[in-house]
Amino acid sequence: PSFEADIRPILRAHCLDCHGGTSDKEANLDLRLVRFHLQGGDSGPAIVPGQPDASLLLQRVRAKEMPPGEAKLSEREVQLLEQW
Repeated sequence: PSFEADIRPILRAHCLDCHGGTSDKEANLDLRLVRFHLQGGDSGPAIVPGQPDASLLLQRVRAKEMPPGEAKLSEREVQLLEQW
């Protein structure tokens, strides 16, 4: 999967309202650009390239902690994040 074609649309739909859409980002995490994912927020890097199980973003998504509320990522969206 590519960031622009596959991942950015998922993040735009589920994450950027809190993590990139405003100047006040939840947990100081900005998910607009890959370099910001690597930089991370208060809890550390959001992704660890080549290690999906070590990526905080995936841990929170798999645990259904994120995104907050009723609307969660589909299985396909989670798979795309894992593959990316």
